[in-house]
Amino acid sequence: MRSLKFGAALLAVVLVHVTAVRLLPAFPVYADLFLVLVVFNALDGDSLAGLLGGVSAGLVKDALSGGPFGLFGLIDTIIGYGTAYAAQRLVIQGATGVFLLFTLAAACQQVLLIGIALLLMLPEQAFSSYNWVLVKVVTSGFLGVALLLANSRLRRQVESWRRSRRARIRFER
Repeated sequence: MRSLKFGAALLAVVLVHVTAVRLLPAFPVYADLFLVLVVFNALDGDSLAGLLGGVSAGLVKDALSGGPFGLFGLIDTIIGYGTAYAAQRLVIQGATGVFLLFTLAAACQQVLLIGIALLLMLPEQAFSSYNWVLVKVVTSGFLGVALLLANSRLRRQVESWRRSRRARIRFER
């Protein structure tokens, strides 16, 4: 069930990403929806889910970005596993903690991306310019908090609906 939810979320992220890039070609410079999905998936502390979510979202992003294939697959795998590892050992509650976790994950992603790109002598278009790294990090934090708040509100509404629903089918004697 969890893999189906992640697959549906990945499909939604792909659709939003493709639409946003079509409307605003510089969208990947401002926000990384795939990273937000990877970190959100790993928030419950499941290392395998963080690892597999990171590799699948990263490879999809590689396919859409046109850059070196496997670069984001590797980096998002590290970020997904690292987030799950941190979630196992830290108590992350409230919007501030979630914001810090998402921004730290985005900052680590950018540092790893720049480091690998410099190490492999990749062309400069493989990663965002240094000026936009801070914007992407902060945007990822805000998107992560917004996603977490929307998810908790949806869960409360579903739970409220479950408690207050009535049976529609009644059998009379």
